Parts: sequence; C-alpha cells; structure tokens
Amino acid sequence: MKKQDAPFFVFLAVVVLIALLPATKTWAVGIALLLGAAVSNALPSAAPKKLGRYRKLALNSAVVLFGFGLNIGQVIRVGGQGFWQTAVSLVVIISLGYGLLRFFNLGRDAMKLITFGTSICGGSAIAAVSSVMQARDEDIGVAMGVVFLLNTAALFAFPAIAPLTGLSPEQYGVWCALSIHDTSSVVGAAAAMGDVSLSTATIMKLTRTLWITPIVFALSLGRGERGKLSVPFFIVLFIAASILASFLPFPALFKGLASAGKVFMAMALYMVGFGLHRSVIQRAGAAGIAFGGLLWAASIAAGYLMAAYA
Repeated sequence: MKKQDAPFFVFLAVVVLIALLPATKTWAVGIALLLGAAVSNALPSAAPKKLGRYRKLALNSAVVLFGFGLNIGQVIRVGGQGFWQTAVSLVVIISLGYGLLRFFNLGRDAMKLITFGTSICGGSAIAAVSSVMQARDEDIGVAMGVVFLLNTAALFAFPAIAPLTGLSPEQYGVWCALSIHDTSSVVGAAAAMGDVSLSTATIMKLTRTLWITPIVFALSLGRGERGKLSVPFFIVLFIAASILASFLPFPALFKGLASAGKVFMAMALYMVGFGLHRSVIQRAGAAGIAFGGLLWAASIAAGYLMAAYA
C-alpha cells in the first residue's frame, strides 16, 4: 500500500464498521457514499490507481452474496416478470432519447451514451456501448458524469419519497430496479424498505443488466462488426448462490453470507463516492444534466406505472 493511499483504506475500514454496527447499518450506504465524496474532494490524491477494479469487485461480490439470501424459485419468478418490464422500459427510453437528439446542444454520441446508460444500467452500459461506438473520451466523460449525478440523487430521493408512493415493499423494489441507473444505487435505495424490496430490486436489476448483451450485439452488427453474446460472470455466480441456498441445509450460514453482502455494498458505495468530484459536474454541463434528467423522469414515470399496476 502506497503512503498516499492510506486515507482511502482508513476510511474504508470506517465504512465497514458503520455497516456492521446496529445503530448505523441501516444508513450505511448513504453515509458511505457521502464519506467517499468528502475524502475525494478533500484529498484527491487518496484514490488508489486500482479504484475502478476495487469498486467492481466489491459491487459484484455484494450481488453474489445477496444470492445466498434468495430462493431460486423467487429468482425465476421475479426474473421472468422483469424480462418484459425491462424490455418495455428499454424501448420507451431509447425511443425517447433518439427522438430528442436534435433538440439539445450536446454531442450526439454523448446523448446516445446517456440514453443507453439510462435505459440499461448506467456506467456499465456506457462503458460497453462506447467501445462499439468508438466514442471520444469527452463524450464518455459527459455521459458518465450525468449518470453519476442522477444516481447519487436517486440514492437519497427514492427512500425519502417511498412512504408517499403507496407501493408495497416488493413494488418499490421493482420501481427502483426499473428507474435507477447503476446497480449500486438501485440496491442502496431499495435496502431502505427492507429485505423484500432489496431482493426484488436485485433480481430485477440483474435482469435489466442482461440487456447489455443484445444491445451491444446489435450495435456491433450495425457497424459491420462481428457481434458477441455473453453473460456477465457475476450473474452466473449469483444464480449459483441462490441454487445452493435453496437446496442445502445451512440456513444460518447463508443468512450470514447474505448479510455480508450489505457490508460489501457499503464498501462499493464508498468507492462510488470518489467519483462525486467537482469536476464531474463541470463535465456533465447544463445541457447534459437537462437531457439526462428528462430521460430519467420518463424512466421514473414508466417504472412507477409498471411497478404499481403490472
């Protein structure tokens, strides 16, 4: 560990403690995000070079561990329902995004990336699609900045308004999964309503994430390239964990592993917070935030209707 990385790991240990203490674990993800942002802005050099890799590892580990708290029958039921709901949401947001391209003073590639990030799964979708589109770093930066800012808003806004929506915990989980961009913020926001909303949101969000594969495949074929079909490995592990928990007689062990997933999620949100830097707002710009906000508003409305009435 390098000397300048020490503050990062010190506060990471604090986040783990916050996620474990009964008095603070309910709000651990929100506290972790704000703490990461505070450290990032106060000590910009504290971010380790492998931050992106650490964040991905923590997030994927959290998702896999959540699988130990789910029955495979529940995964199949919610995932099957989520297939058509996420497909409808995808069509609505992509159609709206492409329809608005000529109305905003923003690069077309940046707006397309924001559209795919909003409709599928935030930063992961932007990263996957940008490689096929051969987008410029500036456009990727704008799209990432917009999605990150909206994700941060969602993490705090959704739990705050949840009591006013009239949604059951399961419906609220569906709404989070259909309306929030990144998996980290989906899980963080859903956890505020309890384990039922958390499990529903996790399954639905992973179903939504799977749409990256056909979208990237279609875009690559459209550019005359050879398309590839693949499933993220952590989703395979999530399903395997659910199968094990459904058939092996170790409920206490599996409950402990599922609880550990919440600690890893707090760690992931702490690392996400390092991206909430002043420069992110500057990169996003007013036009980018307005475009992304409009798409997100449509996503929230569509997600709510499907969660409440489907």
